[in-house]
Amino acid sequence: MSEPEKTFGQWVHDIRPLPGGKKLSAVLLAVCIVVMGSDVLAGTYDLSSARGITEMVVPFLPLLALALGGAKFAVPVWFLALLGVLLLGAPSFVIIWLIFPNLIVVAFCCFLLPWRPALAFTGASLLLVPTLVLPEERAVDPVILLGVAVLLAAIAGLSLNVYRRGQERSAHRIRDLEKHQALVRAEERTRLAYELHDIVAHDVTVMAMQARRVDYVKDPEKLKEILHGIGGTARQTLQDLRSLVALLKEDEREQRAPDAKEAPTASEDVELLDAGAMSGETATAVGFVHDIDGVVDALKRSGFQVSLTIEGKPARVPTSMRQALRRTVRELGTNILKHAQPGSEAELLLRVETHQVTLCAHNEVSTAQPIMSSHTGLEAMRARCDAFGGHVVVREAQGRWMTTIVMPLEGLHSSPPGERGKMSLMRLPREDPGIGSRVD
Repeated sequence: MSEPEKTFGQWVHDIRPLPGGKKLSAVLLAVCIVVMGSDVLAGTYDLSSARGITEMVVPFLPLLALALGGAKFAVPVWFLALLGVLLLGAPSFVIIWLIFPNLIVVAFCCFLLPWRPALAFTGASLLLVPTLVLPEERAVDPVILLGVAVLLAAIAGLSLNVYRRGQERSAHRIRDLEKHQALVRAEERTRLAYELHDIVAHDVTVMAMQARRVDYVKDPEKLKEILHGIGGTARQTLQDLRSLVALLKEDEREQRAPDAKEAPTASEDVELLDAGAMSGETATAVGFVHDIDGVVDALKRSGFQVSLTIEGKPARVPTSMRQALRRTVRELGTNILKHAQPGSEAELLLRVETHQVTLCAHNEVSTAQPIMSSHTGLEAMRARCDAFGGHVVVREAQGRWMTTIVMPLEGLHSSPPGERGKMSLMRLPREDPGIGSRVD
């Protein structure tokens, strides 16, 4: 909230306490006691009358209020003390005794008050001090001294106020930066989790599924081929992990010139279903299709009967979206490996339409005990779709599992806020509507 919009209660709440707390309060009280005690011992005031006691106490009331209650009490008491001096006739010696406590009170009040109230207090003080000459014209010189003292104290207090406000703004910015850094770290951890999932989970799943096939293969040549594939996938996984670690250590890569061509990282260049099968040239439409073919070939080598249908022109898909779809295809292929009935039919569909891209995977659900899943892959698919304003639909019907990803080609962020990145999970009791049908 800006300062002009604040209420009186908020102004009072924003008044800072005395620095040093009770220690400084004790020092100010001691100063009052010592000064007034010295006046009593010196016989400056006639303590036998109420007027004499009043003349001694009134100049120090603002300082006592500052010591006991801080600036929020000292400000009104300062004006009351000034009124009291006027009612006493503004004798010169009382005005002179006002100078010392006013130096302290005005300086601290201008320092502790919010900026606008501090300026208002300074202006009011400088305007009201000259009124002390009205009852007694002989008090001109003491009033001038008091006015100069108030002005100097106000300048000192306002200067410290500016410094304090600058420190508070800096501390506030630091807190905001710390919150922002915490958010960035959390987002980075999530991104790294997706990266590690893409690199490790897919390859480890492939190795596990290939190792499971070893128990059922009797042909030595086929067995040798499977073991060779496991070894190649393991080596590629290790290379990907090393590349990711190297990427994290090289922060200067993020500071490259805008026109510098960035080489794709290993985690983006290799096929996580079968090492070496994917092109890594997803920046081109031909490479994108080749990557999808690599997933299909890997599934076929694992014993699945896979059909791939591509409708439309993949060249219409933006490069950044191709990267997201490429990883999504790998995730869909891995899910088929993990959860589909071994040797069953699976279907992949890529449809590029005028306004959107649709990617579907359709497979038979395995009757065996399901492999443990952290659902990180689904979360990663949802995050990629959210970046492009798309949505994910996952459903099961009559033993068939279908995943549909839709991303808009035009107006990527035109979807309603509640629809962007949506992921649905449905189990349909009726006949499955087939690949390409959209469920919302």
